[in-house]
Amino acid sequence: MVGNSFTFYYNLPMTLELMAQAKGLPWVVHQSTAGGATLKQHWLGEKKLKTKKRLRQKKFDRIIFQEHSRYPLIAIDTTEKYLKKMVDFSSDKAKKYVYATWSYPKILMDQRQNVSSLEIEKAYASFTSFSGTILPVGRAFDLFREMYPQQGLFTSDNKHPNPVGSYLAACVLFSQLSGLSSQGLPRRKAEKIKRGKEIYYFIVEKEVALQCQKIADQVVFGR
Repeated sequence: MVGNSFTFYYNLPMTLELMAQAKGLPWVVHQSTAGGATLKQHWLGEKKLKTKKRLRQKKFDRIIFQEHSRYPLIAIDTTEKYLKKMVDFSSDKAKKYVYATWSYPKILMDQRQNVSSLEIEKAYASFTSFSGTILPVGRAFDLFREMYPQQGLFTSDNKHPNPVGSYLAACVLFSQLSGLSSQGLPRRKAEKIKRGKEIYYFIVEKEVALQCQKIADQVVFGR
């Protein structure tokens, strides 16, 4: 997973790995991320990123690229240019995905203008140079907010995903990558660490977990 805070918030990469394990899939999920990072910065190695080195050192079956949340809307040419560079640099054998994130208040720095997450997805779909798969996480966010407006998906900044938002994103990614429904996946996962202590990778309530799973099914499978 190549991205920024929209990828690493609330242990999304590890949540995806643990979801896969719960279904008997031996996935190992790695990440190269930095807060606010663009694909251009990944390419140039800024913010101490070593994405290109990691892509060359390991053989990956799948690679997910996540651009800065605003770039598909305000810097579409730059996004396409560096997405192509990253894809071309990566192994030909790895399946390529682009993580279509969500819209949020003031994404265009203008509180009077609301933007649908679908606009971000449409921007990626317009790239003739990208033949991989678009992961419709933003579309799932929009549908979830429409169906369950009482349940927030963002932290206090109205931009980054809270634990429910990250869980919803993980459900979409899991189903899109595996072809399996996320229904029945665990809603919490803990691991014992030193001296018998436990660390929780993710926790959501039972009802909310099922809501996320159903939304993921609807967006990914149309059901």
